[in-house]
Formats: sequence, structure tokens, C-alpha cells
Amino acid sequence: MGSSGHSSIEIPEEFAEASSDVLQLLMQAGYVACGCGVPSLAKVIFDGIAAVRPKSEQPLIGLALAYIHMGKLAAACDVLVNRATPISPGNQIIKAIAAMVFRISGEFAASDRLLDDVIADGTDPQAIEFARQLKVEDFSYLRRKKFK
Repeated sequence: MGSSGHSSIEIPEEFAEASSDVLQLLMQAGYVACGCGVPSLAKVIFDGIAAVRPKSEQPLIGLALAYIHMGKLAAACDVLVNRATPISPGNQIIKAIAAMVFRISGEFAASDRLLDDVIADGTDPQAIEFARQLKVEDFSYLRRKKFK
């Protein structure tokens, strides 16, 4: 196990120096995999990017979204709280996605507290817009189908 409590991944030398352009393309591929209904592939992609960029919260956000698509809300929450937030404590998108996990779970009060914090913080226009959209969504259709 690595120092973060997650198993160490041996990164081949040629991948350790992967360019930002390649990693950005892989991030996009991970999001496409989520959107196309293959979140297990997205998880593999985001895990790999996180291994070569351990100080970036971006692949962890993608990983959390893959877990959400897989119906693994506790795993998504764990990634957001224990891995992404320590890397980027002020990241309002992380907070909004965590609020989305609460909302999907039916925990509206906890979700609303986080969403209100994001809106009140006012530093990230995208996070504010996302938070406002989430406040009117109840995700009941997901709870009935996927997240039982």
C-alpha cells in the first residue's frame, strides 16, 4: 500500500512523463465512457491518470463520477472527501459533486447545506450554476432504478 492507503501502482517510465495534452485527452475519454454507459472503463482510465498525476484532483473528480455512474455512492463520497478534497480543499466543484451524491442518496438537508455553501462562496461561476441546478433536482428516478 502507498502512503495514501491505496495500493501502489508501478508506472512504466514512458507513462510517468505523459504530456498534459495526452492526459487531457484521456480525461475526455473517461467522461465519454461514463456518458456511454461504460463507467467501469472510465474508472480504469481515471485511476490511471490519478496514478501519474497524484497531486491533481481532476482525475479524482472523474473517478468519483464513474463511481456514481456505477451506483457506488459510498465509493464516490470516499474519493471526494478523502482523496480529492485534501488535494484541493477550496474546490467548489468537489463540494457540489459531493452534494449531488447526498441528493442522489435522498439526503436533501446535507446536500442543501453543501450547495448553499457553494453558492455563498461565490468564487466559481461554474460551481454556482451547477449548485443552482442541483437544488431543483431530486434524482428520484435514479433512486428507483439504479441506487437501491
